[in-house]
Amino acid sequence: MDKSFVTTAAIGAAAGALIGAGAAVIVGTQKGEQIRSTVLDATEALREVGPQVNEKGHALTEKSQEVTGIVKETLSATKELKEDAVSAARDVKSGVQDSMRTSGTGDKPKDGSAGSM
Repeated sequence: MDKSFVTTAAIGAAAGALIGAGAAVIVGTQKGEQIRSTVLDATEALREVGPQVNEKGHALTEKSQEVTGIVKETLSATKELKEDAVSAARDVKSGVQDSMRTSGTGDKPKDGSAGSM
């Protein structure tokens, strides 16, 4: 299903729910002619505002797609940075171990303890 359709449908459902709730309040407290007048006014207001709400919904969809792209890029860069850090740590560890082996300090501690690294 197209994201813009889902967004438009969700906006329409929300607007319908608000109108329905408003109508329920109005119906409970007004007479027929007043109700018709109020419903017509609300319908006209919705016709005027509807396209703007739809446009804002599309803009929101576009922004959310932009944010999703940025988050994916950031996650990828973070994973790459982690891999580089792990690789660098392994290189340092290997270098220290090689240095200890070649210098002869890796055999036994000179102070008589059983210490380890």
